[in-house]
Amino acid sequence: MISQTNNENSSSTANNDLNIGSLAIDNLCRMIRASKISREILNKEEIQGMNLLEVINNEFKELNSIFQDSYDGISIVNMNGLVTRVNKAFERITGLKTEKVLGVNLYNVKKKGHCFDPALALKVLETGKPVTILQKSFNGKDIMAIGNPVFNDRGEVIRVIINFRDVTQLRQLEEKLRKTQELNTHYYLFEMENLRKKYTKEHCIIVKSKEMEKIIELATRVSIVESPVLIQGESGVGKEIVANLLHNLNPKRKKHPMIRVNCGAIPQELMESEFFGYESGAFTGASRLGKPGFFELANKGTIFLDEIGELPLGLQVKLLRVLQGKEVTRVGGVKTIKVDVRILAATNRNLESMIIENTFREDLFYRINVIPIRIPPLRERREEIAPLLFHFLDIYNKKYDLKKSLSDGVVDCLTKYDWPGNVRELINLIERLVVTTDIQQISLEDLPQKYCIEKNNNLCRFEQTNLTLAVEELEKHLVAQALQLHKSTYKAAKVLGVSQSKVMRMTKKYKLKLPRGKN
Repeated sequence: MISQTNNENSSSTANNDLNIGSLAIDNLCRMIRASKISREILNKEEIQGMNLLEVINNEFKELNSIFQDSYDGISIVNMNGLVTRVNKAFERITGLKTEKVLGVNLYNVKKKGHCFDPALALKVLETGKPVTILQKSFNGKDIMAIGNPVFNDRGEVIRVIINFRDVTQLRQLEEKLRKTQELNTHYYLFEMENLRKKYTKEHCIIVKSKEMEKIIELATRVSIVESPVLIQGESGVGKEIVANLLHNLNPKRKKHPMIRVNCGAIPQELMESEFFGYESGAFTGASRLGKPGFFELANKGTIFLDEIGELPLGLQVKLLRVLQGKEVTRVGGVKTIKVDVRILAATNRNLESMIIENTFREDLFYRINVIPIRIPPLRERREEIAPLLFHFLDIYNKKYDLKKSLSDGVVDCLTKYDWPGNVRELINLIERLVVTTDIQQISLEDLPQKYCIEKNNNLCRFEQTNLTLAVEELEKHLVAQALQLHKSTYKAAKVLGVSQSKVMRMTKKYKLKLPRGKN
């Protein structure tokens, strides 16, 4: 009877131990899963045959070791706002002693910085969402604090785990990187400026106006990128010179060809085969070997499409496909050929007006107009006219082995001229004067008359042999100018130093227009 009772008691005790053990194992497994430790470390079936307390103790030691040896500082705050645990790295990173932190209730911390910002943990407890802040530690370090909630089975926040990471070194590295980038940018700009100066000197680019300085600076800056550039300006302003600068300052492209294409000089029926090439037998008269087009020839280099506004609409569509797909198909061929080219385009026409008139495709315009560069006409940068005159005079003197010079009157007169043909017209005039004049100094008498009388009637000289006619021409000009400026015969007379009646007589004599409503 006693034996039976003892056996029953033993069995009951064993069952209770087993139930307690199973519960502990379950709790331990849950704790391990929460700590993201692999289930392979601890298997429920294996534990049942072992000393339960020993297993739990070993696992606790391992978890505690992981907690304490973490490089990041870690603190644990329970659901009541009480700091329950911190690891060794916490002291190193925050500069706070463990004994001053443990047991502190963050709800009672009114001042920020008592141990660490209480708002972080309290916000996580309130919202149940992770929170990250940047703060300064007591020892002056920059710290990133990351609070993460831990939930129970009912979805309630039961504790907050806060990781403290020292980002001081990261900030220092960022600052060093920023300074290094600034230094690199400085040296890069310095190097590019030297390259620009060297190039403009070697290629005799005259830059004396603020407008041209800005253009050359912009061209230098964008020369290293791959974006398409649209160069706009009147005929003869130097669009090709800027295109050459863009190509020759590009470290990648300058080693490869720059293909120059005058879109207005190619017959329309030949355009497609010239641009994209053709295969053998593509059309009557085609070479049996076929021929590469401009884009293939410019591969890895630059293609400069001058006068792009002259392209017919049909070719504009095909050009757009090439720009988008970076590949061409030869006329009569089926195989696509990959091309790596940078697009530079130029025009003296108003492409936006052509878009309205449906003579230029809008999508192509936006494709080539990524970086617009407008070169002003020579009349808008008059300070460069005199340097250009002397520069090309020197060139043609050397070319023809002469020593011609320009009189002050010639320089003054040509500086006031509007130059509708821009630099190209200036070059042609200087060459003509150098080779056609007999005497060494070129004077006003050697200039064609149109260069002496500007469109605004400012007179540089008079060709008339009759003094009376010359005086009348000057009188007419001065009266007309005074009326135009002052809009009143009374004020014009006062400026000219004559009577109002005389101004009225001269106005009638030379058939000048009187200002409306003025006298």
